[in-house]
Amino acid sequence: MLRMSLDMVVLRLNEERLELLLETRDRPPFAHCWQLPALRIDETRDRDLDAARHRLLTEWGLGHCYSEQVCTLGNLERDPRGWSTTLVYLCLVDPEVEVLHGCWHPLAALPGLSLAFDHTQLIARGLERLRIKSRYSTLPLQLLGAEFTLSEVQRAFEIILQTPMNTAAFRKRIHRADILVDTGRKRTGKQRPAILYRLESPCCVMFDQVMHGAEA
Repeated sequence: MLRMSLDMVVLRLNEERLELLLETRDRPPFAHCWQLPALRIDETRDRDLDAARHRLLTEWGLGHCYSEQVCTLGNLERDPRGWSTTLVYLCLVDPEVEVLHGCWHPLAALPGLSLAFDHTQLIARGLERLRIKSRYSTLPLQLLGAEFTLSEVQRAFEIILQTPMNTAAFRKRIHRADILVDTGRKRTGKQRPAILYRLESPCCVMFDQVMHGAEA
């Protein structure tokens, strides 16, 4: 029987590092290995792919988080039980989201984990999408909380792209995208007070040109 599933690469930005949501698989094959949030498509419950995606997000407590389809993978080797196909999604959550299952792992810790099926490849596909799209869109803002400073926005891009940004050029680009709303409040701390912003719309906006690290 052909197996069709959804696998979701769920990421958050916590303490200036990207973390991935995983759970322990409780049955064979790959019992006791770590796996991505996933579900089998159920033709009696899922009228279409969007309904299946929504069911997966809801079951994990991620109903209002950003998600997008990354790719479709299918072959005879990915599952020892036979041919299977999966639709891979990327999901970005803010640090305050309380998930219903699994636990968070820093990306740096993944090489030491035993992952089920071809989930190492699926994770790589999700990260590739995040990093490529972050060069030409506001996608990293989906990893921030309801309110944030411009410094936090810049830091999110730098962590994802693994390169420093020219602050003046980066802020000019962000303001030109016209997606931020000044909340009228400021964050105080050791540094001087910084304006708190929020997203005007949850949509991901494309930049007018691609960013190139410190050139931003």
